[in-house]
Amino acid sequence: MMRPTALALSLAIGLCAARASAQDNAAFAQQRYMRGTTLYEQRDYTHALDEFRASLELYGSPNTRLYAARSLRELGRLDEAVTEYERAMREAADRAATDPRYADTREHAHAEMVVLEPRIARLTVSVAEMPQNVVVRVNNRELPSAAVGVPMAVMPGHLEIVTQARGFHADRREVDLEAGHQAAVTVTLRRRTTLEGIDENPTGGAGEPSGAAPAGASRGGVPRVVPWVVMGVGVAGLAAFAVTGLMASGAYDTLETRCGGVRCPVDEQGAVDDGRTLQTVANVSLGLGLAGLATGAVLMAFRRPAERAPAPPVQVSLGPRGVLLGGSF
Repeated sequence: MMRPTALALSLAIGLCAARASAQDNAAFAQQRYMRGTTLYEQRDYTHALDEFRASLELYGSPNTRLYAARSLRELGRLDEAVTEYERAMREAADRAATDPRYADTREHAHAEMVVLEPRIARLTVSVAEMPQNVVVRVNNRELPSAAVGVPMAVMPGHLEIVTQARGFHADRREVDLEAGHQAAVTVTLRRRTTLEGIDENPTGGAGEPSGAAPAGASRGGVPRVVPWVVMGVGVAGLAAFAVTGLMASGAYDTLETRCGGVRCPVDEQGAVDDGRTLQTVANVSLGLGLAGLATGAVLMAFRRPAERAPAPPVQVSLGPRGVLLGGSF
């Protein structure tokens, strides 16, 4: 028998607390409303609008919204004023069903909105197969998701419409509207592919795909430039081998001509030593060249196939006196 009584008591306390909180909010909202009307009469429309909006956050009143619309009108923000007038009309019509006093608020809002209607334009932005995360901006003014596909009041003139959604290419288009005219725009977003990435700058600018590797580096962990540098060293080594090999071969032919096929005299030993040095340099260059090409090929293999660059247009072949190189560098 105690449990139902305790539950009923808890509910009663909760209801009383909720009513007290609502009454407090209404009282604070009334104070902000009165401050707003005073500022409005003083033609301080900017601060009056701040007070009216603060009041609406505490308590939704059609009368407060009507004054917010009037403040926007006086500030020249006619498109926003028309939107507030429409909301004031709807809220006043709902309240008028139980409180006839709000009928006057509805009539005032309608009459003042009709005066502004010829001075604004109407734009409807629809998104085909609209994604859940779509964002539509008209002249940098973001539309609520519920406003997509619904005619909205806009200032006449040049309009830029930007539609974005994660995983899709941003859509940008421009429309020129005259006062009193209407236009409808239907946007079809194009889905991004995996290679194109799925992220975009929240401000509308295209950004680098999420997780993209820095410029000049592959995703396999080996910077793109490293294999090419190593292979370049290998090509340089083969080139040095070819040059020094030709020089050594030329020195050998010269000695063979001088000495007539027999052991050269002592005074020709300097030329022999020079030939041996060239031969040694040629052998070392050959080893470096082959090692560089092999190492570069191995490093290239560690890169992802999709990012692997084509092989350098270099041809290596063996000639009668050394290695022949061909192609473009």
